[in-house]
Amino acid sequence: MGTWTLTEIPESRSQTWSVPGDEHQFELVYLVTWTPSSGVDTFPGDGYVRDQLPTTRTRLNSSIRGSDYLLRRMVLRNIELAPVRERTYTWRATLRYGTYANAGDWEWGQVTRNSQSRQTNMWRRGASFPANGDVTWPAGVVDIGGTKVDLNGNPKPFDIGQQQITVEYLWDRTYVVAGSPQAEPPAATWASYISTRNNADYLGCPNGTLLYQGFQVAPLHEWYRIQHSFLYDPWYHLEQVAAPVPTGAPLCTKSAVTVMGLDVLQADKIGWFQRYDRTSWTSLLPSTALSDINSPIPAAV
Repeated sequence: MGTWTLTEIPESRSQTWSVPGDEHQFELVYLVTWTPSSGVDTFPGDGYVRDQLPTTRTRLNSSIRGSDYLLRRMVLRNIELAPVRERTYTWRATLRYGTYANAGDWEWGQVTRNSQSRQTNMWRRGASFPANGDVTWPAGVVDIGGTKVDLNGNPKPFDIGQQQITVEYLWDRTYVVAGSPQAEPPAATWASYISTRNNADYLGCPNGTLLYQGFQVAPLHEWYRIQHSFLYDPWYHLEQVAAPVPTGAPLCTKSAVTVMGLDVLQADKIGWFQRYDRTSWTSLLPSTALSDINSPIPAAV
């Protein structure tokens, strides 16, 4: 039958530690040797060499990883086998392990911000906003005040500066929480928050100004790379709407001012309309990812 032996070679156990978000690596190197039990033993074949080694997607052996936090998270990514020509029935096996884990379970997080704008109708300049952008439509609508800028019921175009905000972090699907692996992230819960606004200050944005637009979950070995998208709007995503006459046209009255010497009409009453009338979340991100965003590493010098 013959016997197989694994011998770890001296240059084994090399380690490469990367910045958060990149994979850390651990490398083991063995000599795999088949020794015949007698002169008539027949070598079983090169394919049997693989059977002597761990399989990919398995953890680092407990005798090697011990209790070390990061070594315990290592997973076998690939195996490289090469025959040792100067020795009979001997192969050099290089086992490469990797993990995206960091010193804390949720330590890594980063934010991308892009500027953009939306165009809206402006009927009044300098109008005050309702608290947190909340409006009960139509029963709770009142005139917003401010200075009239429309002419004969025609509002002026106005650009509002916005921020597109994307937050990215990692989720370990094998990490045990309350006795069970957490498996997939809570996508159904996140989906229920789409097109809703924050009900507390978040990511530097006041209550009611940040719209949750959705998420992307992409597999990355036993991890998921997760992105959440938000849209900040200093107008709380509100729109100005003119009170209409029965035909639907704006209700206009004679203006208190003239424009270029001409008498004009202007919309009499203007209210706020909130398209995104639900505020249903205070936090979507793990606290340690937020900590990494708000307290960046390394320390300032």
